[in-house]
Amino acid sequence: MTRRRGFTMIELLAVIGVISILIALLLPAVQSAREAARRLQCQNNLHQLGIATQAYVGVAQCFPPALTQLADPNYGGYFSPQVHMLPFMDQVPLSNAVNFAIGTWPTNDLGMYPSWGNIAQANPANLTAMNVQIASFLCPSDPGAFEETGNNYRGNVGVGPGYGYLPETPDSGNGIFPEVGPVFLSQVPDGLSHTAMFSERVRGSGLSAGLDPRRDAYQMSSLDYTADQLLVACQIAARPSNRQGTTLFGQRWFWTGRNNTLYNHAQAPNGLIPDCEYGGALPPQDMSTARSPHPGGVNTAMGDGSVRFFQESVATPIWRAFGTRNGGEIVD
Repeated sequence: MTRRRGFTMIELLAVIGVISILIALLLPAVQSAREAARRLQCQNNLHQLGIATQAYVGVAQCFPPALTQLADPNYGGYFSPQVHMLPFMDQVPLSNAVNFAIGTWPTNDLGMYPSWGNIAQANPANLTAMNVQIASFLCPSDPGAFEETGNNYRGNVGVGPGYGYLPETPDSGNGIFPEVGPVFLSQVPDGLSHTAMFSERVRGSGLSAGLDPRRDAYQMSSLDYTADQLLVACQIAARPSNRQGTTLFGQRWFWTGRNNTLYNHAQAPNGLIPDCEYGGALPPQDMSTARSPHPGGVNTAMGDGSVRFFQESVATPIWRAFGTRNGGEIVD
C-alpha cells in the first residue's frame, strides 16, 4: 500500500504563523522605503522651486512679489509668487494664459474681496489657468484634499502676523515674501543660505463639517500684533467650543495669501497649536505653520536654493531666526 504524504494541520498553522510574522516585519520596512522615496520627491520639488526662484531673481533682480499691484482698481491682484515663476518651471504656455492686467478677483462696491472658497466670483478670464494641476506643487506624501489645483509649498512671509514692519508689528514683514512688496537681494543681510524661502504645509481637509486641527484653520476673533500674541489667539480659537474656521487651506496654487501659498514662522514646524485665521481674502492676521506628512519635520528650501530638513523639535527662537531675512541672528 502507498502512503499519502502531506501537511498536518499543526504544520500548516505553523507555516501560516511564520509567514504572518515575516509580513508584519517587512511591511513597516516597505512603507518606510516608500515614504523615503516620496520625501525625496518632495525635496526635489522644493529644489526645483528654489532653482526657478533664483532664475526669476536673475532676471527681475528681486524675489517674486506676494501681492501684485494692479493699475485697474476694480480687480485684486492676488497672484501667488508661484504664478510669477511659471516661465522658469517649463510652464511658459500656462504663464502666457495668465492675464496679469485684470487680476484674480473683481471687487464689489465696498472695496471688499470675496472669500477664497467662492470660486464663482473668481475672474473668469483666469479660470483656465487657475484650474490647471501642477504636479511639482504637490507633495506626494500628502493625501489631503484639492489634488487637482492644490499647493503644498509656501513662501515665507516672516515671523509675525502683520503685512510688514511697523512699530505695532515689530516681528512682521521680515521674510522673503512679505505681502508689502518684492524683496531685493540687498534686503537679505542675514544671507540667503540662512533664510528660509519655501517650506511645506499640508493641504486642508476639505471637510464640509468639522475641522481637522492638523490641516485646517480655526476662526480667530482678535487682532494681534506679534507672533507671541498670535499663538495665544490661535490657542483660544482652537477651543472645543469653536467649530468655525476654514478647511480650504492649500486649495489653490494660483492665489496668494496665508490660506494658500504663504506661511510664517510663529511656531516651530508641525507645532502643537492649530493654525487660525481672521477671515477675508488676504488678511495679515492668519497663522499658517510649516507642516508636513513626513515623520519628524519639514523640508525647507533656503534662499540660495538649497533644501534642508528641519526637525520639528527645533527650538522656536532658532526657527524664527531662519524665518527672518534681516534679524541679524547667527544661525546655521
